[in-house]
Amino acid sequence: MIGVVVWTNVSREKAIIWCEDQATLAYLQGRANLVEAEGRWPEPGDLVELETQTIGNLRHALVVSILSEQSCPQLPRLLAESRPAAEARPRVVNLHNDQRQSDQRPSVSQGLALPRMRTSAAG
Repeated sequence: MIGVVVWTNVSREKAIIWCEDQATLAYLQGRANLVEAEGRWPEPGDLVELETQTIGNLRHALVVSILSEQSCPQLPRLLAESRPAAEARPRVVNLHNDQRQSDQRPSVSQGLALPRMRTSAAG
């Protein structure tokens, strides 16, 4: 799998990798999981190839090799600045109870009206 390093701590030999499958982030710990790193610890923006294994709640990055240094240096900043998609929120709908009109119109004076669920018989 391909990923991009989004955070590192060189002194603790830890890194977090955003993976191409866009599932849970992968956690790299220790040089034993690096392949051909030549003494260099991955930095944010580095493009890496890796295998992953989930143990408990944590997705571990294994057999990590650096494919390209600083391929995506802007990715950590873009992820930090991104905002989550707007959550769907319930909407209060007030309906005017005027029998003269076939289409009901919203009215502030009326209480909460919930949409009616229609069911059809499957045959």
